[in-house]
Amino acid sequence: MASARPFLKWAGGKHRIVSELLKIIDDDPPLRCQWKVGAGSRYHEPFLGSGAMFFGLKSNGIIATNHQSYLSDVNPALINALQVVSEEEQLDDLVKVLRNLQEDYGNRGTVRKHATQEERNAGMYYEMRARMNTLLADTKNIEKHNPVDFAALMIFLNKTCFNGLWRVNSEGLFNVPEGDYVKPRNICQEGILRECQRLLNRTKIESLGWKQAMSRKRVKEGDLVYLDPPYMPLKIGDNVFTSYFTKGFDFGDQRELAQVAASAAAKGVRVVASNHDTKGEPTVREIYNNAATDKGCKIEIIPIQVGRNISCKGHGRVKVNEVLIFMGPE
Repeated sequence: MASARPFLKWAGGKHRIVSELLKIIDDDPPLRCQWKVGAGSRYHEPFLGSGAMFFGLKSNGIIATNHQSYLSDVNPALINALQVVSEEEQLDDLVKVLRNLQEDYGNRGTVRKHATQEERNAGMYYEMRARMNTLLADTKNIEKHNPVDFAALMIFLNKTCFNGLWRVNSEGLFNVPEGDYVKPRNICQEGILRECQRLLNRTKIESLGWKQAMSRKRVKEGDLVYLDPPYMPLKIGDNVFTSYFTKGFDFGDQRELAQVAASAAAKGVRVVASNHDTKGEPTVREIYNNAATDKGCKIEIIPIQVGRNISCKGHGRVKVNEVLIFMGPE
């Protein structure tokens, strides 16, 4: 099944998971449940990332065209970019800015390897990164910045940084190095941007933490929620591998999220979550099965064939499989 592409690159993106999810709910729906967002229901995605799941479900009709969706994330640069793309007039301006950035970057090129700090600072990528960090360091005034320029800055960095990573240091500043590109043509992908704008119709995009996004006032019976939290830490021997999860989202947070999801499912909300199929204690299966038992909802956990090979210090390349977790009312 063809799915619309998100306009952002994203490490650990969900494009392959979208395909697996569509196959599962089409061939043998988990919990014998209807997973489409139809009459009287809405879609919620509190850990948005690139929005690959939303764009995939919307373009395949799982989220009906005229039904409301609520998309949120704690990343202000990400949310601003989605908001700008969703507005047709702002998108027109964004495309013009991105075209200029693409041309300028193609002319200037990447900073050579083993460059001096002075040379790095003078490079276009590092100038733009410094500009982004000036904004991120002043979050109280970030909304005063021109939203189109802020969105263009975020998209430029996303397309020219290493591997599409969004990573910040302990001070909340973006610290991903420049990728190795020669005149990239994907900084301004107007066709993809226009399609995303079309799909974002009837969508509320907000900068929110997951707890607020999952509150009882917002998520109602019959709604569909997709949860893509920072993935479970990988326990390998006595070591915990944390490159795929966000600082501050530990095992306790995973348990709390599972309990909230199960509580919502018990009240009639349909929940789908994705995560590592981890080994060690606790496993993601134990966390969600325990939550389902505690709250009295149905659960079905299905392994999916999107295993990733990731680098773990001291262990080389480690293959990690994933699961889709479906929860619903009894």
